[in-house]
Amino acid sequence: MAYDDWNPDDFLDFDYGNKGSAKKNKDNYRDEYNEYLASRKADKASDTAKVKKQRKAVRKSEHSQADKEALRKAQQEADKRYRSNFDKNTKRATGKKKTAPASVWLTRLYLITLVAFLLAMGYMDVLPILWLIVLVVLLLLLSLYVLPRMRRGGKKRATKPLATLACLLLMIIYVTGTAYALGTLSFLSSTSVKNSDSVARITKDPFNVVITGMDVDGTIDSEGRSDVNMVLTVNPKTAQLLMTSIPRDYQINMVDKDNAIDKLTHTGFYSVESTIMAEEDLLDIKANYYVKVNFTTVEKFIDAIGGVDVYSDYEFEPTKYKGWTVQEGMNHMDGEQALAFARERKAFDDGDRQRVKNQQAVFEAMFKKATSSSTMLMNYSVILSELKDYVEMSFSSKEIRSLVKHQISKNLKWNIYRNTITGGDDLLPLYTTGGEYAYVMSRDEESIAHAKELIQAVLRGDPLTKDEDGNINVLNAEETTEEGEGAEAETEGEGE
Repeated sequence: MAYDDWNPDDFLDFDYGNKGSAKKNKDNYRDEYNEYLASRKADKASDTAKVKKQRKAVRKSEHSQADKEALRKAQQEADKRYRSNFDKNTKRATGKKKTAPASVWLTRLYLITLVAFLLAMGYMDVLPILWLIVLVVLLLLLSLYVLPRMRRGGKKRATKPLATLACLLLMIIYVTGTAYALGTLSFLSSTSVKNSDSVARITKDPFNVVITGMDVDGTIDSEGRSDVNMVLTVNPKTAQLLMTSIPRDYQINMVDKDNAIDKLTHTGFYSVESTIMAEEDLLDIKANYYVKVNFTTVEKFIDAIGGVDVYSDYEFEPTKYKGWTVQEGMNHMDGEQALAFARERKAFDDGDRQRVKNQQAVFEAMFKKATSSSTMLMNYSVILSELKDYVEMSFSSKEIRSLVKHQISKNLKWNIYRNTITGGDDLLPLYTTGGEYAYVMSRDEESIAHAKELIQAVLRGDPLTKDEDGNINVLNAEETTEEGEGAEAETEGEGE
């Protein structure tokens, strides 16, 4: 019986009354039922093979490009929907929270300001290389600590807000530092003039600087007499600085006016170059640089560095600052007080000679305060911003930055010496007065020769010494050797 023709009702179609017939029918039923089971098993195997064949055919069939693209988009959309639903109600599989868009943008701004700050500091080049490396490493480590906590928070609820606040504060520091660096470069470029007499290596080669102070207030382009005249001889290797002051009424030859006789203060009416040439001729030197200042410059500079401590030889009340008495000894002064102290001459019997000494005392106090590492770092930008319109100099931007970097890295303890050229009193016909006689301090050739000797000694690197009376002399080679031998003998005696 074929499987398709088999009918279950046929199993009931036999004679139940006849035992033989029943036995025969029962045997027939068993045979047919077994045949049915075998047929069904074969059909099932056939159906399974057919299904596998169909699936294989489906896999091998070629879909169109549009079908493939539609399938890919469907898969992406399903994946996106799944991830979106997953992120809304639970954490990611990595266990991290989703980063908010605001945190992403804040991170980008942070990195931009950090890179700009580091580039500006590197370009300005005032920090020693070791300091710069340490700064970069510290900022990178700080960034690696703050940024992840700002983006994803931490176990404590306050972690993310605190990290965000720290990030904002650091960004303010970076922006301020970048503006400070750019402002410094702008200041140096605006106050510097071209100079063909500069030294090759300003942190190694000795040089001379002419300081000319005009007796006027206001911006540096204001014309006036050269009231303060000083030559600084600097040796960076030996850390020696010699201040050679020339009284304002000192007799000079105006080189640019056919060597006409005049007094030094009048050269300020003509030009800075006229002052420089007169001082070069007087001291037989080459001025490598000059700095032009006025009363306003001194006031603003001293206020910017927090005042200065100045030693006074006398107790007196300055004419230019009523109600204030300068005490004999050390006095702390602000800009206005220091200027009044440096300008005073009527209170002294020596008049202009004592005024020169006071000017030197003020300058020395300014130099010591300005070259301290803490002042350099904390007040550098304030100093530059205050002096922008009140100083003119022939140092280049790179030279100034090199000097600052050298001072910070070496933390030099400068040996400062003060010398003043002296002279007599005389009346001479002067160029500026049109040939009329006027008071001058006549030349003292011995004093001038001594000043020349001290300047050349500092340029050579020879050490200077000061005696009990305050006179400056050159410590020659023989004296240096004797002092060294004496120190060795004393050391040997102590060892024994």
